[in-house]
Amino acid sequence: MEKIKNGDPIIYQNQEGVVYGRPREVKSLGLVYTIRIGNDYVKLSSWEIAQAMKIQ
Repeated sequence: MEKIKNGDPIIYQNQEGVVYGRPREVKSLGLVYTIRIGNDYVKLSSWEIAQAMKIQ
C-alpha cells in the first residue's frame, strides 16, 4: 500500500474527497485519517482507505 499523504484524492461512498490533515492514533482503530468530502468531514482507518482506493 502506498503512503497516504495530506491532499491525496479519494473516492468514498461514490463521493470525491481529499485526505485532510495528519493521521491520529485511536486505540480501537489504529491510525485514523480525516477525509474532507465537500463541507463534511469523515474519519476513516487506513484499512477503509485502502478498500476505497482499490475501487478507483
